[in-house]
Amino acid sequence: MRPDSKQRTSKHRRRQRLGCRMALVFLLPAALLAQTDSATGPASVSVEWVAELRTPRDVMGEAPWWKRLLRTLVGAESQRPAMLQPHGVCVDSRGRIWVADTRLRAVHRFDPVRKSYSLFHAPDREPMLAPIAIACDAEGRVYVSDALRARIFVFTSEGKFLRTLGGLNRQESVFHRPTGLAIDAERRRLYVVDTQAMRIVVLSLHGEPLARFGRRGTGPAEFNYPTHIAVDRDGTLWIADSLNFRVQHLDSQGRFLGAFGQLGTGRTDLDKVKGVAVDRAGRVYVVEARHDRVLVFSARGEPQLVFGNTGTGPGEFFLPAGIATTNDERVLVADSFNRRVQIFRIRAPSVGGVE
Repeated sequence: MRPDSKQRTSKHRRRQRLGCRMALVFLLPAALLAQTDSATGPASVSVEWVAELRTPRDVMGEAPWWKRLLRTLVGAESQRPAMLQPHGVCVDSRGRIWVADTRLRAVHRFDPVRKSYSLFHAPDREPMLAPIAIACDAEGRVYVSDALRARIFVFTSEGKFLRTLGGLNRQESVFHRPTGLAIDAERRRLYVVDTQAMRIVVLSLHGEPLARFGRRGTGPAEFNYPTHIAVDRDGTLWIADSLNFRVQHLDSQGRFLGAFGQLGTGRTDLDKVKGVAVDRAGRVYVVEARHDRVLVFSARGEPQLVFGNTGTGPGEFFLPAGIATTNDERVLVADSFNRRVQIFRIRAPSVGGVE
């Protein structure tokens, strides 16, 4: 075969592979819809894959060829940051996406609107060892839990380190092993899941302890290694009670309101509960990490939607962790062992008459 024929054949094969990948992306929402409808019911409930975030290029775009060449020549291209093990995710009031990266021991900030990216570390005198969850308050501050340091790290909206919360002295903390975080902006409270202590710790946004509730057990308002938490618009709490294989609904004082979930092999059963989030319509999102999927429930615990499978493609997961929702019906999932955050759009009936 002549060299030019080989080149044409190679280009044709590349176009075929690209076409298959693009077809997968565009057909994915329909595939997910078929999967979730058979499991949960109403055909009007659906999910659409929107995008993924892995590296700065995902918001900044590809640099001109000469910049890429220059970075390669000076060795900078290989040093560009990428996610290693994203766990927590939140979206601030300016639409910027913050990601706590446990393995990198840092925080990523993606700004899709301004097409910018930044990576933030704590100072050497106060290093992060295992950042887990992340939450954004109304004033732009960002809070990151560190399970090994037993502290909450606080940054400004521009990533400047401010302080840590929870420390009694250099060795002791009010926490045993803090994981999940949630902020009640209206009441100016920070809720911290203390997994090892089997309780929830309530702080002011300046770090003063306000309350503690919960103990080990299987009864109402008792926990077995809780991990994540979300605050509803009415100030009530949704808590991933992980080794009780359920999600508990409590009021702001820790009083039991309800629970749903059970251990099992069905598509709406729970086995390894991780992230939990609630949207403005009252839907509760639960990450089921062992089976690599996301479950959506009504506030009464009724299954509405299931999406995700094990894999590396769009809409597939490998040990997902944190989850967050936005006011424009987007859902962000920290797809930890795929080293990315996936973004979806939910199209589902409203709950409680909220559109």
